[in-house]
Amino acid sequence: MDVPFCSHTGDEEPMDIAQDTHIGGEPEEPEGPRMTRLRGILEKSLQETLKACNYNAISECFPVLVATNPTDLREAHEKVCQFLSVEVNNEFEQIIAERNVIFKLNGLDRFIAGAKAKGIAAGSRTVLDLSPEVAVRARTVPTKEAEIERLKAELRRVQLDNRRLGSALNHSKAEQAAIKYELLESYNEFQEGTSVAADMPMDDMEQLLEATLRHV
Repeated sequence: MDVPFCSHTGDEEPMDIAQDTHIGGEPEEPEGPRMTRLRGILEKSLQETLKACNYNAISECFPVLVATNPTDLREAHEKVCQFLSVEVNNEFEQIIAERNVIFKLNGLDRFIAGAKAKGIAAGSRTVLDLSPEVAVRARTVPTKEAEIERLKAELRRVQLDNRRLGSALNHSKAEQAAIKYELLESYNEFQEGTSVAADMPMDDMEQLLEATLRHV
């Protein structure tokens, strides 16, 4: 089935995506690299699942059976693992066959290869041979750059606040030093006055007080 698509030139071209079913008598579609990777993902996922369902984990759930008949428990565990492995693979193969996955994945590979070839032939700079991981990371670059700029602005704001707080702290220290100096001067004057008063004769003290009171 030919599905129109817009190329980099803007013209509609037929997209040669394979039909869902083969015509009888056609040779079986060989598995391409995408199908191979898909099988590898299935196998890895299945192994991780079976690893989580290991004998030690099962034995913790049936401590009595482990103590009385561990052989039967081990055999049951092996049968369950075999059953899961066979059933998962059978269901996977059934889905692959019913939905013609191999043919469609190969068609996708052919379509991508054709698009790249046309882009290179036309001198297009928009066709990049990037892995999915690199492509995904490339799409996140603007977001990361915006986040970096936001963090830089926040850092500048915090630095400005710190400078303001430092200036206020220095001003406060200067005021404290001035107050301390005034207190020290007042204390010294008080000490000096106390010392003079202690050495002054009583008659002179009374005359000084009378003179002071007359000027009040």
